[in-house]
Amino acid sequence: MYRWKMPETPGTGATVRNLSVTAERRRAIRVRTEGSRVSGIDECLREAMTLPGARGAALVEWISGLSLGRVGETPGGDPEAAAAEAAELARMAVEHGVFEPAETLDGPSGPGAQDTGKGLPVEDVILVTRTGYHLLRYVEAPFDGGVFLHLWLDRDQANLALAMRHVRDLAERLVLV
Repeated sequence: MYRWKMPETPGTGATVRNLSVTAERRRAIRVRTEGSRVSGIDECLREAMTLPGARGAALVEWISGLSLGRVGETPGGDPEAAAAEAAELARMAVEHGVFEPAETLDGPSGPGAQDTGKGLPVEDVILVTRTGYHLLRYVEAPFDGGVFLHLWLDRDQANLALAMRHVRDLAERLVLV
């Protein structure tokens, strides 16, 4: 189980984030395309932007709240704030037990029933606003702290089911080393 609480800066209510590892983690991420690896973050995000209604995409480290890459528009206009706020939502979904996979009397159920219990309990977070969708897809990472893909979609133009399938495929092709 992942547990982490962001410390507060005394007297300010502001939070402190670890900024030291972003560059090396960014270099370590690649996308697998048909058996080969390519320089991945930017290509992955550009591919996410090919979806109908895509307004912006980012790959965010959910422990520190730092964006490892982004393309397109940013909700609210401030990319750093958008990444940090999306990371808070991503952390909340993973840290709270209410979102753990349900089990029946016969054992685990659902698509991950055959899993060994490894990995995060949450796969996606979908936030629906009056004008758009925010899709957060968690990506498994071998290092301490994970990343997620954040796709921002226009509600009038996007197909949420198609976006979920496409982002799931992108997340599976990301190779984190």
